Amino acid sequence: MKTVGKQGSSVHFVGICGVGMAGLAYILSSRGWRVSGCDAAFNTLAVWLTGEGLQVQEGHSPGHIDSTVTCVVKTPAVNSDEPELTAARAKGIPVLRRGEVLAELMSEGQTVAVCGTHGKTTTSCFTTRLLQACGYGPSWCIGGTTSTLSRVAGVGEGSLLVSESDESDGTLALYHPAVCVLMNLDVDHLEHFADEADLVNCFRQVIAQTRTGVAVCADHVRAHAIAQESSRVPVISFGFSEQADLRAVHAEMTQHGSSFDLYMRGTLLGRVTLPVSGQHNIINALGAAAAALHVGVDPQAILKHLSVACSELPGRRFERIAERAGVSYVADYAHHPQELHAAIQMARLQQPKRLIVVFQPHRYTRTLALGPEFPAAFADTDEVILLPVYAASESPLPGGSTCDLYAHFRKQLPSKPILLARSIGETWHYLKRHVQPGDFVLIAGAGDVIQLADEVRHACAKALEPVQFKPDGIPGVQGVANGSLASWSYYGVGGVIPWRLEVADETALAALLSTCKAEAIPVHLFGAGANRWVSDLGLEGCAIRFSKEACCEYGPEKDGTLILGCGWRGPALLDKLTEDGWSGLEFLESVPGTLGGWLAMNAGAHGDEIVNHLLWVRCVESDGSLRVISRAELAFAYRACAGLQGRVAIACALRLTCADPEAIKAKRREIRVKRIPLAGLRTAGSVFKNPSNNSAGRLLDQAGCKGLRIGGATVTDFHANIIAVDDTATASDILALLQVMQNRVLAATGILLEPEVQGFCS
Repeated sequence: MKTVGKQGSSVHFVGICGVGMAGLAYILSSRGWRVSGCDAAFNTLAVWLTGEGLQVQEGHSPGHIDSTVTCVVKTPAVNSDEPELTAARAKGIPVLRRGEVLAELMSEGQTVAVCGTHGKTTTSCFTTRLLQACGYGPSWCIGGTTSTLSRVAGVGEGSLLVSESDESDGTLALYHPAVCVLMNLDVDHLEHFADEADLVNCFRQVIAQTRTGVAVCADHVRAHAIAQESSRVPVISFGFSEQADLRAVHAEMTQHGSSFDLYMRGTLLGRVTLPVSGQHNIINALGAAAAALHVGVDPQAILKHLSVACSELPGRRFERIAERAGVSYVADYAHHPQELHAAIQMARLQQPKRLIVVFQPHRYTRTLALGPEFPAAFADTDEVILLPVYAASESPLPGGSTCDLYAHFRKQLPSKPILLARSIGETWHYLKRHVQPGDFVLIAGAGDVIQLADEVRHACAKALEPVQFKPDGIPGVQGVANGSLASWSYYGVGGVIPWRLEVADETALAALLSTCKAEAIPVHLFGAGANRWVSDLGLEGCAIRFSKEACCEYGPEKDGTLILGCGWRGPALLDKLTEDGWSGLEFLESVPGTLGGWLAMNAGAHGDEIVNHLLWVRCVESDGSLRVISRAELAFAYRACAGLQGRVAIACALRLTCADPEAIKAKRREIRVKRIPLAGLRTAGSVFKNPSNNSAGRLLDQAGCKGLRIGGATVTDFHANIIAVDDTATASDILALLQVMQNRVLAATGILLEPEVQGFCS
């Protein structure tokens, strides 16, 4: 191998703990190269490689590139400015991509390269196991494992090597394998390829360079055509198609397996029964069989061993991770529309009461390029939860975020429940409350969504803990379990919370907060809901607000000071102050909410803020104790009051002035005329805070946000900083629209607008 030097040379792998890198490092080491490597963090692959005698170091350092290193191999996952790479270039040491080295390894001797947009890992495992069962003893280098192929790479007795061959960085075009297995060819990886034609040419090149034989899926028209046009060696086609050389006929699928009659060029070989289900897995098995034919395996031997060879799927390929209380959880690596369709159809074979799919899009480039194609893959689901895009080192792209994907879903599947989640943690809390016996939860994606699968596996392994929290037993506290929060928001949308509670007075509130603290129950404080949004996935813990009559103290003091309960609704309070001739808060005319909410957000308009009239606030602390806090201690800022975080304002002292009630009424009328006309609209007012020395509304208008619509949420055509909703709206509609607005302004100006409405940040 010219690229890495002769056997005995020293090769250093940067990012060695990735599955592809670890497998290649092991193969080179087993063939006589001195291999070392490093990565930002150790994992089980690092432990395995160390046990096999390879030198693996944690972290990055230029010191890893000593005088003996003749070549450095990098993974696409590491940045090009890592210290080892910089040091290698400075010393004139070649820095190669993983794919370049594997391509050279696969271009010598008896090799089988399995390629295609989907199914590479599974087909590579099936091929390796089939060749093992038929006595060929192959080596392998695959990006996944099964219980039998317990390592990502292994060394067999002969010279045969099976490799999962990746097209994502274009290095597939460098391969000259003995046998090439082309599973399919769908548009993907446009982060690397200039366009679809560029991607197709990559596959065309490897087929043209194959030395012994090509196997191709006849069901995929484009892949089949390219193989027939480009190959200079024999081609074996496989699939369900009538034109396939190796064909599956009379296929039957159940929850736990599949069976079919196997024909070879029109002759029945026999009936095959596989312990794995799904049409795509029959195709994967046929791909392995076609590869074995090119290697020289007898067709009857293939028929005999195919069932055992294809009995295990690699990890995260429809991997059953847990089952509890009649709910099944499965993880799948699917992240392309075609892969997701296959996984969902396989899930449907399980005959669930409801099929819930949690999906994490992978890369902004893929989400942008294939966004409109995703919803159709989810047509047979009952509910879909979309997670934020897993970036995979990419920077965000306009149109490539999950909010953009969500918009495609709402347009194409308007009647299907689509939930927009903000985090993996929020999703797991929702699933724990939401799933029912008979449900099937499919967790799909190629990113860190695997953390959700791990969380599910861990939680389901533990015993269920009985619920001890009983807040409705506290005097003055009333509420419901699993209560909807939609009625607690002006938007009229939102999910449920385990406890939705109202308190009659500050004594009841103090007792409730003390109990919550002792039981470690999360607390969410609500006012009138005028400035609040709640996710469709709901909240954990309990939501608390005062009953309508609570904390409505009203006590004029000397020198224009009034003691007011923070439970006052804004309009009612202004009417009372007007009637009694107290002036100073007219600027809050038509600003919805309670007095407590005004304080928490430092409500303001027309050049004034409520902090300018405040003397002190009486609060209930998070532990239930009472405290009076001065204005100076509360750290008021623009639309914020840090000092009230974790506290509940009960009453406050305001400094106002005496004035003629008619004059106050006239001033309020004048302000009403200037206010944005929101009558009849379901809205929470301005969505974003104004950035320093700028106007959020102006920035949003310049970014073209007026009139934008997702589902039942619309940016008003008279003000670009207001979202209005109709009766079809969901909380996810509002969140997606807000994120689209935010992204548009960020792309146009570099300014990240901060939400003014509370609840959008998880």
